[in-house]
Amino acid sequence: MDIMNQSANENLLRNIAGEISLAENPGRVMKKWREQFNIAQHELAVHLSISPSVISDYESGRRKSPRVETIRKFAESLIAIDESRGGQIVRAFVRLLGQEIPSEILLDIREFPAAIPAQLLIDHLECKTIVPDTIQDREIFGYTTIDSLRAILQLTPDQMVKLYGATPNRAAIFTRVSTGRSPMVAIRTSQMGLGSAVRPSIVILQGPRKVDPVASKIAKVEKIPLYLSLFKETENLIRRLRSFKPEV
Repeated sequence: MDIMNQSANENLLRNIAGEISLAENPGRVMKKWREQFNIAQHELAVHLSISPSVISDYESGRRKSPRVETIRKFAESLIAIDESRGGQIVRAFVRLLGQEIPSEILLDIREFPAAIPAQLLIDHLECKTIVPDTIQDREIFGYTTIDSLRAILQLTPDQMVKLYGATPNRAAIFTRVSTGRSPMVAIRTSQMGLGSAVRPSIVILQGPRKVDPVASKIAKVEKIPLYLSLFKETENLIRRLRSFKPEV
């Protein structure tokens, strides 16, 4: 691993460990990170040379808060396991966290080993088309799932631009959306002076019963296909995302 990658991974490690250490419920945060890396309790336990029940006890709160050494080993294991698989999740997180985006805003993130047809993800999530795609067989290299409400409440305008500008060739999935207007306006803003290469390949909204006409208009102007997730609960959408296993 070169020095630059090592430094980026160390920053990610500190981000994971810091969030766990400062959490009111460390076990819940440990579970969140393990699931974001798509690692089973058993696989993580093997890597840590402990029983899966120990991890289960931490995540459920049955075991007291983990020590600093335990948290660091936990974070190191997540990164090491992902690196052994090709490092797709690590690279995705490093890129976005490097934009100074708080990790709690990133609900789920994934990079595929190779490009896949965007329609596979759209079909898997059973999305409703709001603005249809004008490009046949459009491909994506991954997806980023964003807590839209937290993004609006916590991010500065500059961070919003960095967040939405850091999702090129990917599906940008926004949860807890009221109308869809805010994320689409932010995407539109992020294009100013940056060029078309930074816009998401597709956008999926979760939450609104009806999409704001302004959001649809921006999608048409920016030539970004826009879809509506019919999942009412964010947790169900995330669960469905993590069951997505395209052949690449």
